[in-house]
Amino acid sequence: MTRASPRRLLGLPNMKLYHNPLSPNVRRVRLTAAVLGITLEEKLLDFSKGEHKSPEFLALNPNGAVPTLVDGEFALTESRAIMQYLASKKPESGLLPKDEMARADVTRWQFWDASHFSPQCATLAFERILKKMMGLGEPNEAKITEALANFRRFGAVLDARLKGKQYLVGNALTLADLTVASSLMYAKQADVPVAEFPNVEAWLGRITALDGWKQTGA
Repeated sequence: MTRASPRRLLGLPNMKLYHNPLSPNVRRVRLTAAVLGITLEEKLLDFSKGEHKSPEFLALNPNGAVPTLVDGEFALTESRAIMQYLASKKPESGLLPKDEMARADVTRWQFWDASHFSPQCATLAFERILKKMMGLGEPNEAKITEALANFRRFGAVLDARLKGKQYLVGNALTLADLTVASSLMYAKQADVPVAEFPNVEAWLGRITALDGWKQTGA
């Protein structure tokens, strides 16, 4: 017998997540929900069929991108914003700290990831894995070289932050960890040089050992 979610038992609809499991942006949202123990009603979008460009979906997300969360009449886009919204549902989890400085620090690392770190990981994954999978031609070696240089630049920043620390902010797991780790979703397959940064490698091992990480693989 299928167990009803708490929201269903209260007569509330489950939050719906429009997604494609190949996306690290989706991974970080699904990972957050898994760690929080929040059940999302998942709606897979087939990009090959253009489902992300349908009028119905564009009404929810004009960018035609995933993830997109729908909670009743509220539609929310941008993975890191969705993570904060989900964490706010369970403030006792500590994923989004109550302390103002700690909360701002978590947000800072989410912004850092979006602006600096994640784009390098995404380029390496696209050029070395997804491009061939999607039949989009050969890898662009110039883009790979540039992304590797930038990854090493920002990887050094992350490694220094993690020196002597188990987690990015404070002494416990937060959205900062889930955000940045999800950017490394394809690190092994894309031959991203994580091993050059021992603090990052050890920290990533702790995150990928989480049950939530194991449950949300593509």
